[in-house]
This record gives sequence, C-alpha cells and structure tokens, in this order.
Amino acid sequence: MNQFKQIEEGLYLGAQPSEQDLEELRRRGVRTVVDFRLPGETPASREPMVRARGMDYVNIPVNKASLSVDQVDLLVRTMEEKAGPFLFHCASGARAAMLLALAEARKHHWTAERTFKEAQRMGFDLQGMPEFAKFIIESTLKTSL
Repeated sequence: MNQFKQIEEGLYLGAQPSEQDLEELRRRGVRTVVDFRLPGETPASREPMVRARGMDYVNIPVNKASLSVDQVDLLVRTMEEKAGPFLFHCASGARAAMLLALAEARKHHWTAERTFKEAQRMGFDLQGMPEFAKFIIESTLKTSL
C-alpha cells in the first residue's frame, strides 16, 4: 500500500492513491475519500475509481496561494455528514494534514504550536512551509475558528 498513515481510528492520511491503494483502503473499511487536489493537478479525477469501489468521494480543492477558513468549514461538515472511515489525501499529504490539523484545532481550541505538533505527529513539518505556517498561525488566533 502507498504511504498512507492511520493517524487515528478511522482516519487515514496520505498522497494521491493508486487503484491498488483504493482497493486496499476499501478492504480496510474506508467509506469516504476526501481529495484536496485542484482539478488541474492530475489528468483525470480519482472520483470514478473511488465510486467504482463503493466509496463516497469529496473534493475540497486547496491552493496554497489562496487558503481559506471556508476549506476548514467544508472539511468539518464533510466529516459530520459523510460516513467514515476516511482517507484524506492530496498530492503529497501536506494540504490534507494541514486542514485536518486545523479541523482538530477548532474542535479542541488548540494554539498554533499545538496544531504544528499534531501535524508533525501526522508526518508533516508545516512550520517549514511558509504559506501553511502563516495560515495556521492566523487561523488559530481567530476566535471564529
């Protein structure tokens, strides 16, 4: 299987899945795949492959140059409305880790420091990614998050 990491019960995180990866994730019980890639990042969407395996597919396109709290809102809603277990992915997994960490930060009222630590636990040093680091700091300072 690809580089997917089970970050907690029912939550997997990683890079873009292959057909074999999707088959393995289906066997592991994944019911919803959340893709954070922009439509133009790949020649074809993974949606047909995901749906052919009986899993639900959600695309929350994330461009690191235009990050928005709306993307966190959509992820939180998706996790409330769709059936898990979940796979969260993008090209490398970094965008997925950032949004998942921010969704958890919102739920648990974490500081930016704690959010960075949780992303590190997921396998991503988001402090070393300037756009993501700035967005995490700004997002965790807002009382609306």
